[in-house]
Amino acid sequence: MKNIFKGSCFKKGCGCLLVLVIILAIATYLLKPKWNDEYGERFTDVEYGQMPHNTYDLFLPVDAAKKDSLALILYVHGGSWLGGDKNEHHGDCYAWVQKGYATATMNYSLLNEENISLQTMQEEIDVCIRHIMRFATEKGVHIRQMAIAGTSAGGHLAMLYAYSHTHALPLRFAAIKVGPADFRILFPHEENAKSEDWENFVFVCTGKRVSSVDYSRQFADSIKLLASPIHYINDSTALPAIFAYGEKDELIKPAHYHAISALYDSLGKPYDLIVYPNSGHILMNDKECSEQYDSVMCDYCKNYFGY
Repeated sequence: MKNIFKGSCFKKGCGCLLVLVIILAIATYLLKPKWNDEYGERFTDVEYGQMPHNTYDLFLPVDAAKKDSLALILYVHGGSWLGGDKNEHHGDCYAWVQKGYATATMNYSLLNEENISLQTMQEEIDVCIRHIMRFATEKGVHIRQMAIAGTSAGGHLAMLYAYSHTHALPLRFAAIKVGPADFRILFPHEENAKSEDWENFVFVCTGKRVSSVDYSRQFADSIKLLASPIHYINDSTALPAIFAYGEKDELIKPAHYHAISALYDSLGKPYDLIVYPNSGHILMNDKECSEQYDSVMCDYCKNYFGY
């Protein structure tokens, strides 16, 4: 399954996201944060499954074994579901492990590999979390609760896991940056998509193979909804969340945060929305918003982890 979005709108959306992620990856490499053993312990490229990308990096704070209820923050990288790497979140992991939280950043199978769907990625997040729990226990560390965080496609996957999946650990909150909330917005209607394109798209979104798709706009929207986090947000699933979006983002447009904030408001559930007024998808042009995000994240950790 080498080309998962053959229709022009799909290809354009994912392609543009991937270009931005490549730019971000280069910037991350040039500004690569340094690990200091005073932060705690680190374990890199731990294998949690059999697929090539089934690895994670785990960072444990100083005196982790002495904490009875250690919390984990797991980061899911972006890359338009086609690329990216766990090391993009090393800076986040280093920052929060110094504050006493276990942190981890994971790789996962990508859509340009054979027979990989969004469902595969969801299952891998769950398997990775369970492996982290076992691995930490072997080191004498007991992780009792967690938060999940992600950027762009990683934010989408983090939201899907938060809202539609059973959780291996008590999930206290989600921290999402520029995550696609609604595939109907991300992938606009395309009247001339070929049948094979839709068969491929159905598999990517659902993990199920179909043939001879009877395409209609109603059918397309129903499939897109199955891959959209907003479809799974309800009174019982809407956990506390931080959302960060760029007002000038031409890829994950403001309509995404309008939709998700309206849904949270209608449910009366707690969340914080931070809109970067001068930033696009990479959220680089509003220093005060980045500082606000870190401050809110700190408050969420204290309030929902209890330390």
